[in-house]
This record gives sequence, structure tokens and C-alpha cells, in this order.
Amino acid sequence: MTEISSLYIYIGIGLAGAFGAVLRHGVDRFLHYAIPTSFPAGIMLVNLSGSLFIGFLTGWMITGVVDGSVFLVLSVGFAGSYTTFSGWMVQTVELMENGLWKSAVWNLVLHVIPGWLLTLGGLFLGMHGWQ
Repeated sequence: MTEISSLYIYIGIGLAGAFGAVLRHGVDRFLHYAIPTSFPAGIMLVNLSGSLFIGFLTGWMITGVVDGSVFLVLSVGFAGSYTTFSGWMVQTVELMENGLWKSAVWNLVLHVIPGWLLTLGGLFLGMHGWQ
């Protein structure tokens, strides 16, 4: 990889990351106002849709639909800033601090298992479905 193509990848990661971060905030705020609840549904939707996306993207990379540069820009840049592990953990701790232990446990369970299944589903679709 040349220095110029590396520079373009870094710029692409930065731009895709900016878009992913803004989209994450928008989705989270939209759901927060559309569905008033103490449960962090917005971040859950973001993380689960991000899991599906990264699985799908990985399937496309494995089958050669996208190359390594596009994969880096979209996985590290977009998906890396769109999804949020730290935000999910903070919201889980806030639920616990507010005495909503059942919601905190559900927040953990409803991220991990569906996130894993959506990543597998996206991988399957990327490899065998939409090419």
C-alpha cells in the first residue's frame, strides 16, 4: 500500500466515522423522544443494527464484493463510531444506580445474544445472499 492510498484510507475512516457518530446520536435521540422509556432502546437499536451491518460487510469482504480498503473504512470508521460499547455500559450502570436492576440485566442480555445472532445473520447474507 502506498503512502497516498494509506492517507486516503485514513481520511475515509475519519469521514465515515463522523457520519457514523452523527447517525448514532440521531437514532438514539429519535427513539428517546419517539418511545419515552427508561430503557435505552436507541443505543440497543444502534448496536444491534451495527452488528448486522458488520456481519454483512464481513461476508462481502470474504466473498470479494468489497476490498480490504473499503472494509477498513466502513468497519473501523463507520461501524466503529456508529456502535458504542462504552455508551451501552454507562447506560447499564445508570439503570443499576436508579434501582432498575431488571432493566440493567435485560439491557445486557438483549445486546449480547441478539447482537451475536445478527452478526452471524449478516455474515450469512453477505456471503450467500445480497451480492
